[in-house]
Amino acid sequence: MLNIQTVTHNGLRWVNVVKPTEEEMNYLRSNFRFHPLDLKDCLSPAQRPNLDKYPEYLFMILLFPVFDRKRREIKPAEVNLFVGKDYIVTVHQNTLPPLVDLFELCGVNDEAKDKYFQTAERLLYSLLNSLLMYCYPMLDHVSMDISNIDSGIFSGKEKKMVKEILMINRNITDFRRIMQTHKHVYKKLIDERNETHFRLNSMRAYFQELVEDAKDIWDTLQGYKESIETLRETNESLISFRINDIVKTLTLISVLALPVTVTASVFGMNARNMPFIGQPNDFVILLAICATAAISMFWYFKRKGMLQ
Repeated sequence: MLNIQTVTHNGLRWVNVVKPTEEEMNYLRSNFRFHPLDLKDCLSPAQRPNLDKYPEYLFMILLFPVFDRKRREIKPAEVNLFVGKDYIVTVHQNTLPPLVDLFELCGVNDEAKDKYFQTAERLLYSLLNSLLMYCYPMLDHVSMDISNIDSGIFSGKEKKMVKEILMINRNITDFRRIMQTHKHVYKKLIDERNETHFRLNSMRAYFQELVEDAKDIWDTLQGYKESIETLRETNESLISFRINDIVKTLTLISVLALPVTVTASVFGMNARNMPFIGQPNDFVILLAICATAAISMFWYFKRKGMLQ
């Protein structure tokens, strides 16, 4: 059974291909005049978004972020779109909720069909806009994570924040890689010099808005990238400061214990005529010598400002 569903309204078709195999590609090959390389691209993971324009249709490869809640990881989800004069074909792995929800809504709701199935350009804009708007809650989630890291760093949780910083930094990097060429693809889409059957007319301002949204998302990610790098440097500085403080304390303890160790070693020798040994209160005298030496070392370091 083919994983293909179709919604038709007002002379416009939306063909939705889910988890495509060679069998689904043969169906598209038989019913549409798509370039073989485009069909081949639908079966292999894309590395970056792209747009190719042909006299009869345009072919888009777009990547959008999807958040894996279990692993707290942002992953790319690919959608391939064929846009003709009276049809749109979407090919994807069914992992993008906005696309899935919009198709299901159009399949059962006549008002949604009237709203979106006016022209192929109108339907394409609605789909792309839904997918871009889906990015903003993820941006808010990243912003919350950055705020939590900021709070954690200055509440004595530097070590715990190391893993959090690396995780959020990875998500921001992946998010940026997914979105980095969107703006250029949308600009190419609305370029009047490349128009064939795909004419925006009154929809041009709407597609220009997609360019602005893609730019806004990219600028926001750039700000997050700078923020997480600053927090990483701050966290590393605090950890280094704490380590240095610990090393300083241990060194001070070792130095203060040195006179005691030396005194104990000297008086522990099996030598004749050792002073104080064998006399009344010899143990107290030795303790006093050790304490005096330790206090003297402490006073010296204090005076030199080495205990700050």
